[in-house]
Amino acid sequence: MPRVCLTNDDGPRSEGLLKLAEVLSREVELFVMVPDVQKSASGKALTLTRPIRITEQHTINGYSFVTHDGMPADSIILAASFYKDIGLLVSGINTGANVGYQSMLTSGTVGAAFEAALRGIPAIAVSRQAIPEEWFDSTGTTQDCSKICEITRDLVMRVLDRGMPQGVDLLNLNFPGELSEKSKVVITKPTKVRMHNEVERRLDPNGRPYYWYLGIEQEAPRGTDAYEVSVNNNIALSPVKIEFIHDEEIDRLKRFMKE
Repeated sequence: MPRVCLTNDDGPRSEGLLKLAEVLSREVELFVMVPDVQKSASGKALTLTRPIRITEQHTINGYSFVTHDGMPADSIILAASFYKDIGLLVSGINTGANVGYQSMLTSGTVGAAFEAALRGIPAIAVSRQAIPEEWFDSTGTTQDCSKICEITRDLVMRVLDRGMPQGVDLLNLNFPGELSEKSKVVITKPTKVRMHNEVERRLDPNGRPYYWYLGIEQEAPRGTDAYEVSVNNNIALSPVKIEFIHDEEIDRLKRFMKE
């Protein structure tokens, strides 16, 4: 039976993580390796200036569940030291869509998938569009995610059976907030920027200034993951390739430096 590692950046109480674990554990040899608290927007950060501690380790419904006090990407390094022959890394189900490179490079969910891909482990990042009230919550959403788990399981089993598509390092899967009967999986490319971040200056009760990011959503270009999720209410599946610089780009840079 193939060995699959499941992680996230929302912590061990996330409904998406627990429900996906329940579904996957019926099909694969599953183990969960996850930060013990909410770690959203940590990207591919690693814990390098202090020890990492395992905070809990037990078995749930036949699969191992391990929490630690590090970052999401730390989960991959820890998992590779605990378990050999990991066939696939699944990261999610994240509360909040990770469409576009801007979100992908910020997300701890996708950051864990990047860490796995860099180590040669096939990886799938899974996220669901969320309303602001759900962002950065340790339990995620109370909405039923049975269909999301089913679609994710089918993709997991396809990758385990056939391998990743040639030249693809990881797959980024994003679901709309509410699936409908018309929602379908669309293969698409990531958009570049999804949000325009501005800073608002505010005052605390003592009159001292502080600053708060205001994320202003940008119009999603057609043919991108953001458009399919936010406009068409579809499920976006995007291939991500880490080594995407071609010899032509290298030659252009050489000419640029000589001119």
